[in-house]
Amino acid sequence: MKHTAHLPARLVILLAVTLVGACSVLPEPNRYELYRLPPSSLNEQPVEPSATSLVIRAPRADDLTSSNRVVVLREGQRLSAWSGIRWSAPAPELWRDQVLDAFHNTGAFRTLGIRDDNLNADLALSGHLRAFLVDQTRATPRAVIRFDAQLVDRREDGTRATRRFNVSEPLAKNTPTAAARAMGTATDRMAEQLLDWMASER
Repeated sequence: MKHTAHLPARLVILLAVTLVGACSVLPEPNRYELYRLPPSSLNEQPVEPSATSLVIRAPRADDLTSSNRVVVLREGQRLSAWSGIRWSAPAPELWRDQVLDAFHNTGAFRTLGIRDDNLNADLALSGHLRAFLVDQTRATPRAVIRFDAQLVDRREDGTRATRRFNVSEPLAKNTPTAAARAMGTATDRMAEQLLDWMASER
């Protein structure tokens, strides 16, 4: 009888241990900080704005680049994601919105929009975002953007020109905040190059 009286207590202890063990193997919720690019620093150009309207499309990208993960290039051409942080939007959309902001600041076009806008634009800028990453293979990490641009004449429904752009910008520190600033500066520099190129093609 004494053995029987202790049986329920042992079952309670066993159940409690089982529940604790089960809770410990459940995945913890993902926690990360969101980063966006700083506002474009480009200023209005000292030239008359073009009468051309332009739509900027989010570029194509591979699976890793098209996510909102902050991609890092490490030794041995190894790609990984920066732990604990994310971009505020998928990289192609982040890049597109920053370029749109830069173009707006310069006043280079009569009207600007993105793919979803109901805009009857003359030209469309699209392409392939080949890299949008932080290169940590050097002593000084760098923000790297590679973009294969395609300028489409929507009036003639055909590609007018293509060109590859490569821009890199050193990070002041190896931190997420410095990475966001460097990526914003690199995107602004690429926007300037894109403007010069499109002006020569119009």
